[in-house]
Amino acid sequence: MKFVAQAIFIALAVAQVVSGVFIEIVNPPPGGPRCNIGSRPKCLDVQGAKLANGTVVQIYDCNCSNAQDWDFRTSGPTSIKLRNTNFCLDAGSNPGNGVHMKIWQCFNNLPAQTWSFDNNKHIVLQGKGQCLDLTNGVTTNGNPVQTWQCVQNNQNQVWVPLTLP
Repeated sequence: MKFVAQAIFIALAVAQVVSGVFIEIVNPPPGGPRCNIGSRPKCLDVQGAKLANGTVVQIYDCNCSNAQDWDFRTSGPTSIKLRNTNFCLDAGSNPGNGVHMKIWQCFNNLPAQTWSFDNNKHIVLQGKGQCLDLTNGVTTNGNPVQTWQCVQNNQNQVWVPLTLP
């Protein structure tokens, strides 16, 4: 399985668009990537950097820690694996609207751990019509991410992979 670059982070591209604010991805500074949401950079993060089945996946300020360092491919079905661990982003056995994401021991071809990136910058759970979603669009540190029915132009479901230079 080929992964993109050496260090890849997932960052929320757009959570809430404020009128007149230009949102862009900026070049990562030395020491790691950053993503601007207006003026608030946020990344997908494992709560408390706790490596255990069931640990919540949340949104948090980008800090380039191990809790935000994910391996994945941007084409075709992929697992989204926390780098240098055996833990993957997991939607659980009954994914649906409002189900909070967690990490779980990785298993090859497990449907709850098989994702893809679509042309709308959605991270889609394969075969379920569910997308990774920022709960209620809230960008406060610690807000868990969830699955929700994929909706075109839903800014809570727009994610951008960032790579280190």
